[in-house]
Amino acid sequence: MQNIFQLRTKRLLLSFTSLGVLLFFSVFIPDSGSFAEEPQTQKKISRIGDFAEKEFQEAWRKYSKEKDARPLKEWFKQHGTVHIGECKFRSTHEMEELQVLYLDCPGKKLYGFFYSGEERLRSPERIDSFRVKGPVKLGKTVYWELEFSAENLKAASSKPIPGGKSNPETKLVEKASTVNFGLQYFLSIAKHPIDRPTPKGKEIFFDSSCPLLYLGKDADFYWDKSLYYSFQASCLPDSPYSWIRIKADLSGNVLVDNQPTEELQEGARYLAKLKLESVEKDKIVWSDAELFHE
Repeated sequence: MQNIFQLRTKRLLLSFTSLGVLLFFSVFIPDSGSFAEEPQTQKKISRIGDFAEKEFQEAWRKYSKEKDARPLKEWFKQHGTVHIGECKFRSTHEMEELQVLYLDCPGKKLYGFFYSGEERLRSPERIDSFRVKGPVKLGKTVYWELEFSAENLKAASSKPIPGGKSNPETKLVEKASTVNFGLQYFLSIAKHPIDRPTPKGKEIFFDSSCPLLYLGKDADFYWDKSLYYSFQASCLPDSPYSWIRIKADLSGNVLVDNQPTEELQEGARYLAKLKLESVEKDKIVWSDAELFHE
């Protein structure tokens, strides 16, 4: 009787052992066919950007005119590297620890970029491609922070080659700066703000030695119900006369490169030709303004 009981116990243990082995293999060893059915996750490959793309042009329009940076942010995100083609980077001005840039393209200029690297870009026009790290809001404007390849940084950080061919336009600008008596007159009175008789209609040309920095729009609807564009004379920021207001026309435009426009980018620099109307203790009244991209 005892032998029969032991025999039944052994059979029961063997049954449980076999069941455990089956459960182990069914749980811990997956079916080989299940791997083939799993979709393979592929890493998203970023494309090379081109300004001629319709998506870019529409995204830039929304950014520059409608102040909506979201489509452009998505476009830059999808394009790891952007080739600038016939465009050239130009430096507009420098803030603390960053250099503001714009793209000078055939027939248009794209404003709203900056670089915050340790080494200053001495020749940004040598850059042929870039990447956008992301949007950054500076004041009221969204700018795009740039990064460049080691090759581009090396080319852009070096000084211009001595003895190279000089640009005829540069010579004209240098000449204008040395004999610009109208600008010298403005600088003279700007250093000593006071009410004074002024030759009404005297023309002042703000050349490349003292371009105007665009600050934004403001209005004086209480007095003359007009829209104004505000600038700062970059060469003399501490004088109250450095704040220059240009009255818009009835359509809200100002003249830039002989074309009426209302689309000016904050922080951009302009050459300007204006006429003195009056010099008061705390301001100068200007008229007949014409602006030109630097």
